[in-house]
Amino acid sequence: MAIVISLLSSAYFVYESRLSEVPTPTLSVEPPEIVYESFVKGQQFSLNITVANVTDLKAYELKLSFNATMLSVLGIQWLPVANSPLADSSVASGIAWMNVTYTIGSVATIQPITIANMIFQIKNPGKSPLHLYDTTLANSAGVPISHYTTDGSVQILRHDVAILAVTCSTDETYIGHIVNVTVVAKNWGDAFENFTVSVYHNSTLFGSFSVVDLSPSDSATIIFDWNTSDVVAGCYSIEADASLVPYETNSSNNLLVNGVVKVKIVGDVNNDNVVDINDLFAWDSAYGSCSGQSNWNPQADINGDGVVDKVDGALIIENYHNTL
Repeated sequence: MAIVISLLSSAYFVYESRLSEVPTPTLSVEPPEIVYESFVKGQQFSLNITVANVTDLKAYELKLSFNATMLSVLGIQWLPVANSPLADSSVASGIAWMNVTYTIGSVATIQPITIANMIFQIKNPGKSPLHLYDTTLANSAGVPISHYTTDGSVQILRHDVAILAVTCSTDETYIGHIVNVTVVAKNWGDAFENFTVSVYHNSTLFGSFSVVDLSPSDSATIIFDWNTSDVVAGCYSIEADASLVPYETNSSNNLLVNGVVKVKIVGDVNNDNVVDINDLFAWDSAYGSCSGQSNWNPQADINGDGVVDKVDGALIIENYHNTL
């Protein structure tokens, strides 16, 4: 019998404890997060200040801070209308202040209800915390009500990828040689982006690369190998392009043309557009050399094997008197 009484006492204690667990009143920004994928100057949106878990809310005072360079407040409506709220308010320097008293009855609610609806206008992209502070809730006797606050945020995302740099390993080469083209792409926006970087010579595509999940403010460096076997001798402008990402509106920095590579006729060591005795002289001056030596001339290494030798001289002879 003593055991049964003990169990009943424990159960009653748990029951009493649960009855005493009254939810804490909460003042919140709703919705807690607003995200726009693109910036539309002048666009308007609304958010609510809500209260929950109050039994006798007669008056409240609060401040809400926001990014004034990004947002402006167009208007505030105080609710519930049935309680005839009497409000005093101001908005200045990114702070909205309001002091409200209900002249008819008081607010009692468990579920969140709106006590203020705010209309904002978007001026610039960016991110704005919506911070509630210096908040006071009071009951009909003027006694402060202890409470929590939950903040919010508004974000207008920028989507902007760009080509920062295009660099070629050389500005002159022979048909059939490899030119390394280094491209630097950057994500200037606020979201992770997937896009394609493409490279061209005189608007002819010779390479592409998929950039995946490039984080905001980060850059990606891609090296392309251009095999010049696909062209005839001549001058070629090199350009790189980053494909537009969803919601991107600034396309001015997606394309960059930077540098000209001259693809020479085989044997034109001195780059004067004709293969003649002057090229043999230049070859002879570099004969037997390799990279790093004082007389090294990469243009005399006509077959690109890393050394200036008889094979290169033979190529000059083979193409003698050829002109561009």
